[in-house]
Amino acid sequence: MNKRLVMESVLVTLLFIIGFAAWNVVQGMIMTMNYVPDLTNTASSVNPLQSKVAFGTMVRWDSTSMIMAVAGFVLLAAAYYGLRSGMQRWTQRS
Repeated sequence: MNKRLVMESVLVTLLFIIGFAAWNVVQGMIMTMNYVPDLTNTASSVNPLQSKVAFGTMVRWDSTSMIMAVAGFVLLAAAYYGLRSGMQRWTQRS
């Protein structure tokens, strides 16, 4: 196993995950900046909003979520490693 290729696979996977999270943050900021509240229909929606308590989603990091996150990371790194080592072997043959 090539240590350099393993480290490259881990770094590329980390950069991909960080880039994905950063894109979600930027997208949320853009949506927040472009949001224009509708003031004409707010009075009709006051009563249903007063009876609602929870909003959004609640994310719990239990053991299943952690295992899924680690497994996704390992699978992405393994896929990159396999693709990269296959390309490396293919170019050495040619």
